[in-house]
Amino acid sequence: MPTEDAFLAAIRKNLADDLPRLVYADWLDEQGDSRGAFVRLHAELRKLGPDHAHRVPGEEALSRLRLGCAADWLAVLEPERAHLQREQRSYKTLCRCFGNEEEGSKRQPKSLHIEPQDTECATWKRLCELVEEAVTDGRDEFDLHPHIEFNDYRFLVTLPPTIAKLRRVKRLNLYGSSLVRIPPEIAGMISLEEFVPYTSYRLHWFPFEVARCPQFVDSTISTRALYGNYKFHPPFPSLVNPDEPHALNLPGLESPVRPCSVCSRPFEDFRRHRVWISLRVATDVMPLLVNACSRECVLSLPAPPDGYHPKPHRGGLGTPRAYR
Repeated sequence: MPTEDAFLAAIRKNLADDLPRLVYADWLDEQGDSRGAFVRLHAELRKLGPDHAHRVPGEEALSRLRLGCAADWLAVLEPERAHLQREQRSYKTLCRCFGNEEEGSKRQPKSLHIEPQDTECATWKRLCELVEEAVTDGRDEFDLHPHIEFNDYRFLVTLPPTIAKLRRVKRLNLYGSSLVRIPPEIAGMISLEEFVPYTSYRLHWFPFEVARCPQFVDSTISTRALYGNYKFHPPFPSLVNPDEPHALNLPGLESPVRPCSVCSRPFEDFRRHRVWISLRVATDVMPLLVNACSRECVLSLPAPPDGYHPKPHRGGLGTPRAYR
């Protein structure tokens, strides 16, 4: 009979292959071990793009299943979260997408960051509390620094969707964060004027919805860490993923419906009109990820500035795949 160590060794040897994980999940189920559900959901969730409409409920379910699992076991099943096991004074070392400029290397980003947010950890819960406090007191600046220790930033992958309630916030300060994505709900921050994610070196793209903040005029972004930046032109990850499931297989979870990035109309997202576009937003040219409801919405996007890919595209190494 196979041992658990043999299953874990097979997973370590084939990190990109789901088959060893699924065989292991079946074996855990046969042993009456509840960790099988975690292994199976993790394998399914890592196929989803970070912008998938089911990612938030999927990460919440995975976080509940993660509770009580041993750290050394999780390190094998979730290698993308290995940096959480050690303190980091510089988040510049946490991301290898762009290589080390001093060495003259230019790594080719092949995929988006997909590490899941642990919504059961203390830092995430504190962040959610801070959002609610900001809503209650009506403050015009939202800043993590006075409230969350720098070394705890590594536990934050994204901001919560509840930032949509920060309708009075004028300045959003995420200096030095370890975030890899910003939720599209940032469009709800209708008073946002200044956005500071400077030295957030793992943040390579933004949702198109950030361009819809009506008062947004000033941004401070580490542009060298952005896809398609003017200096190094690192390629955009491909948005064409034939293995990405249409929906996450979770009980009670309906089809993935989301608002269109462009017109806000709710639609069932089959990932047909998902494109990259580089546009000047506030004071920086940002790589924006668009989840549109139709071809008409994609074609209505404004033209990128000179020096950037001239049309919406689907990314990929070399010449970006044209949107059709």
